[in-house]
Amino acid sequence: MVLEDGRTKVSGGCACGEIRFGFYEPVAFRTICHCRACQYASGGGPAYLVGVPRDQFRVTRGHPGEFATLSEAGNLVTRVFCATCGSPLYSYSEGMPDAYAVKVGALDDPSSFKTRTHIWTSEAQPWHPKGLWSVKFRRNPPFSGRAARSTGDGSGDGG
Repeated sequence: MVLEDGRTKVSGGCACGEIRFGFYEPVAFRTICHCRACQYASGGGPAYLVGVPRDQFRVTRGHPGEFATLSEAGNLVTRVFCATCGSPLYSYSEGMPDAYAVKVGALDDPSSFKTRTHIWTSEAQPWHPKGLWSVKFRRNPPFSGRAARSTGDGSGDGG
């Protein structure tokens, strides 16, 4: 849904429908994270994430569960999920206090997700295809500059 001010409302939730959430675009970032913690949380490969400013994100139905762990960077990361069906929904971190990292698979329309920005490529599995990695970071990117905010055009400097 496009609002009068030009923003687009995005919605999502869990597989069983117990949890619903919403936010408005534009988002802070779009990325694919290959860190080992995201591999555990995804049950396989990397996590596909949309960064949403916390003040624009709302849980509109239900009460999700949470589980906190330390990230490879040493920050406390809280992973939020549906306590009924187990669907991963989003996470938040001390290292990124202003945004939620929303799981693309929890969006009602995940097909709109586009990025070529990959982070924590130092931990990517060798079987994960690497052909379209235009912007990449061995660990976390700097959270400023064009590459950290890349929305899929492949611009920016990676490392």
